[in-house]
Amino acid sequence: MRLIAIAILIELFAAAPVLALKVYKSKTEGLADVKVYETSSAGLADCLIYVTTSEGLASGDAKWYFEDSEGLANVKVFFTQSEGLADKKIYFTKSEGLAKCEVDWKSYRKTMAKRFCDSDFGSFANSLIRDMVLPACNQDAFQIGESK
Repeated sequence: MRLIAIAILIELFAAAPVLALKVYKSKTEGLADVKVYETSSAGLADCLIYVTTSEGLASGDAKWYFEDSEGLANVKVFFTQSEGLADKKIYFTKSEGLAKCEVDWKSYRKTMAKRFCDSDFGSFANSLIRDMVLPACNQDAFQIGESK
């Protein structure tokens, strides 16, 4: 009986809390991790998002807290005006109970190496110089944020 009680206590302490998703509204598309389009209908959206007023109330991928500081955010989101250019379509719900989303927003987070490797600065992105400076660009090491 003691072993069962100890095992239950260990599991309770080892359980990882669901962290808040802190979102920063990026003003530029190039600096954002993910592009989203806000639909006018819940039925057309990939995710139903509920925005909380407190970081402590945000949990999972469907309850967002908008962060004012880019450095403190988990993901930087750019709101595009074109549905075709968006990575995901979202709908903001006023009901916390209706919020649902199966998108791992943090997986979209870009690293500086990812931005450098995917850069679109003329022929530099495919140049010999880039390959000499950062040969890992040709490897699968920078598949961070690739949508499936």
